Amino acid sequence: MTLQSPSELFLKYDFAVTQDLCKQFITLVTGVLVFSLTFSDKVVKFSRAKKFLRVLVAVSWASMLFAIIACGLGLTYICLAGGQAVYGPENDYALTAHTSYAWIIMAGISFIGGLTALILVALARPFVD
Repeated sequence: MTLQSPSELFLKYDFAVTQDLCKQFITLVTGVLVFSLTFSDKVVKFSRAKKFLRVLVAVSWASMLFAIIACGLGLTYICLAGGQAVYGPENDYALTAHTSYAWIIMAGISFIGGLTALILVALARPFVD
């Protein structure tokens, strides 16, 4: 049994899983954003809605858009880390991978915030109209 180097383990597990996670997350967030844009008039009648409901919907959309961008940056950094793990010096990829994880975590937090804002809009509408 041969021991694998840390960069080989990174490529085999961390890189592959993180890359798949990012692609699936971007697909999910894009789908939710498009769905909410499509049916926004059903949730909030913009011509009659209170200003804070319209602002909350806009915050939701902005949060989801930021989540897509942040996850795209996370995917970019994890790909750069994969290249560094293959071609760079040993452990040169670790800082780039950590940068990727930070962007991915920010994307997740932003998505949760956007989804929460959208849920609040849907729950508040009957009481505000």
